[in-house]
Amino acid sequence: MRIIAGKYRGTKLYTLEGLATRPTLDATKEAIFNSLGSYIPGFITLDLFGGSGALSLEAISRGASKAYISELSIDAVKIIKANKDKLKIGNELEIHHTDYQNLLSSMKHQKFDLVFIDPPFRMKVIDEIISFLIKNDMISDGGYIVSEYPKEDVVEKDYDGYRIKLCKVYSSSEILILERE
Repeated sequence: MRIIAGKYRGTKLYTLEGLATRPTLDATKEAIFNSLGSYIPGFITLDLFGGSGALSLEAISRGASKAYISELSIDAVKIIKANKDKLKIGNELEIHHTDYQNLLSSMKHQKFDLVFIDPPFRMKVIDEIISFLIKNDMISDGGYIVSEYPKEDVVEKDYDGYRIKLCKVYSSSEILILERE
């Protein structure tokens, strides 16, 4: 896995061995960021299931000014920190060793330009998280919610004040990008 574009383009990232995490494929990551306009200068991002940190690191590489990551696995947190150190990223990246619910609760008064929701496929929490984000007005005007889930899952796609920017199947997963109008 590597950074696709921007400041850190081409840098290979560390990932966890085995099946503990499911990295977003480069082609899927590229499709996500191309849908967002490739570069996201000044964006504040939130990644609720960090894994290796690849989505947040890609966002920083493409101009995001701040990224917050939630990750429950201590092994994954170590990988994210190793990737952060490898790229020599400072305060632009905050890693929180906690679950998504705790981080959302602690940040519910913060606005984000981009939120990544890519939980382990066994977790069926996409609708719950999107509803929480919208109920607590956590998405900036013109901001995005990006979700990845198994293509056979049924996920709500109709939210007041949001439009579907992208909904497409890639390999075994489906990507849904909602844009706040």
